[in-house]
Parts: sequence; C-alpha cells; structure tokens
Amino acid sequence: MSFDTCKECGAKCCTYFCFEIDKPDDIEEFEDVRWYLCHDGVSVHIDEGDWFISIANRCNMLNDDDECTIYDNRPLICRKYDLENCDQTGGDYGYDEEFTSPEQLETYARKTLGEETFEFERTKFRAKHGGKEEKSLFEAMKKARAKSKAKKKSKKGKGKKN
Repeated sequence: MSFDTCKECGAKCCTYFCFEIDKPDDIEEFEDVRWYLCHDGVSVHIDEGDWFISIANRCNMLNDDDECTIYDNRPLICRKYDLENCDQTGGDYGYDEEFTSPEQLETYARKTLGEETFEFERTKFRAKHGGKEEKSLFEAMKKARAKSKAKKKSKKGKGKKN
C-alpha cells in the first residue's frame, strides 16, 4: 500500500477497531448490545449475517501527522491492509444493517422478535432487575396476556360441534 494514500485519508483504519460479537437472540442479549450503543464512538453492524462491534479509538502509535511511529514493527493486522480493503479506497462496505444508536437497534429488535414478544420480554426483564413499578407493570401485563389467551381458547371451544 502506498504510504501517500495513508496520509491522504488521515489513517482512517487506525482510528477504530472492530470485532465479531454474538448475534442477540433474546431481549437480554439485545439489551447488552443496546448498552454498547449508549457509548460514544460505538456502532454495531451485521455483515453477511455475522454481528460486529466497531469502536472509535485512535491508535496510540500514530503521530500528529497520522503516520505510524512503529511502521516497520506494526502488528500483523495492520500489515494485512491493502488498497482493496482500505477504508479510503475500498468503497461502501454494504452492511446488511448498521446501528449507531440504541433507538435503531430497538426498532430492529421489535421487528425481529415481534412487537408483542419484545414488549412482554422487555417488561419481564425490567421487572426482574427493577423496582416496584416495573414489577407491577409486568404483573398487569401477565394478567392481560392470560385473559386474552383464555378468551381465544373459549372462542375456539364454542366453535366446535358435539
């Protein structure tokens, strides 16, 4: 890779790190990812079905001119970069999804888990880890859900012929 190309872009690849995380499968796991997104400089993306967290954090080995001070002894991951996968010249990453805020992730979680499941499970989670108000809300939600299921079951039973 051309050192001039690195100077032109301000060493973008040296201003963050990114690694794979587990795909969230339930509300508790979505809440963990939501917590990540509550921090400055954090984004989460899905690429070909795999989940990743990206954390903006400038490399300590860059000088004020965005030059690597340990270039000849740089880590292997740095050596693997080339112009084809460079942040400056590689183009759009084309992620399946990208989340830069807790609200974006919540919208995705509601869609993925289903609105009713999302609300019930989140309320249950908050009741388990919250105060009296959250517990009361969850108990009311459980009663309403049980009543709704009983009503549906009753309707099914009345429609049967003996």
